[in-house]
Amino acid sequence: MVDLGNCLVTGAAGFLGSHLVRGLLDEGYTVRAVIRNTPLHLEHPNLEIVRGAVEDAERMLEVCHGVDTVFHTVAQLSLLGGKAASESYRQSAYATNVGGVENLIAACAAHGVRRFIHTSSVDVCFNSEVDLEMNEHTPYATNMSCLYTETKIAGEKIVLAANGKNGLLTTVLRPDGIYGPGNNVMLDEMFTQLIKGRLVATIGFPGAVHDHIYIDNLVHAEIEIAKQLVAGSPVCGKAYFVTDNHPLPLFEFMRPLIEGLGYEMPRLNIPYRPVLGFLRLWQYLHFRIGFPAPPFTPHEIRKLAISHRPSSEAAKRDFGYEPVVTPEEAIARCLAHYRERLDDARALQAPTT
Repeated sequence: MVDLGNCLVTGAAGFLGSHLVRGLLDEGYTVRAVIRNTPLHLEHPNLEIVRGAVEDAERMLEVCHGVDTVFHTVAQLSLLGGKAASESYRQSAYATNVGGVENLIAACAAHGVRRFIHTSSVDVCFNSEVDLEMNEHTPYATNMSCLYTETKIAGEKIVLAANGKNGLLTTVLRPDGIYGPGNNVMLDEMFTQLIKGRLVATIGFPGAVHDHIYIDNLVHAEIEIAKQLVAGSPVCGKAYFVTDNHPLPLFEFMRPLIEGLGYEMPRLNIPYRPVLGFLRLWQYLHFRIGFPAPPFTPHEIRKLAISHRPSSEAAKRDFGYEPVVTPEEAIARCLAHYRERLDDARALQAPTT
């Protein structure tokens, strides 16, 4: 293992990025945190916060100066797609998820950056079909159900191809369903639907089998694989799935949170195929005649209803990955956080005297 030196984190105000910044600071590293518009409410003597967009090649060249290790967490969640996708939507996804990677790799080469850890996604191998044995040999998806899958594959290939060139070593992590307390898209959406009384039905109950990853476990994986990113290491130029090693159907995963907040699991269930067909039509009309974007995308419904479980065995073998927080403790922390938010929401709604 090596000293990571000066670290740069892109997307530092995001859910993963902000936790990763804290994790690196806790281990004593100097961190340059790159944000775009969202502020990072954190102060530390070893922290420098800078503004910049990964689409801006010149700015990435500036922020990578003096850096030893880059953690790239920025991504545009372009979850719509299909043949009807507009050219502007497509270009925007490519500018961030592909062009942004190219800009960073070029900046690393120019400044002699030593390590590049790229956060990808299980989506690069999710082919809209059941697969409970996803591993390092699983091929890239060929069913491009959204621009996110398409562009994340392209970005990941660029990172892996850059390994060993210009003194740069690269590796990739592929999480699925990152969760935890805080500004987390998956759990925040569930919480919002609950308190507004909109969670009245499930789709394809009990939902697909997933193996999510708690935020602290992902941060642990990011830092540990970075420490192993040295010449001759098996992690160089490879991609790894990382999970909590606790596969569950989606709604069973959500049950402790829903019931722990005092709500009941919906009794009504809607088969997913009719919903999928309806959303595909909605997506088409969105791009072709300007309908508002659908509340859920066809890609999200496929992932919700089609079981896919990646294995962390290669990560365990090659860089010793093991979850540092158990699923039980992870859910307990999430539940405590959302109970506080529920109390705050009810206090705001209470009549004043």
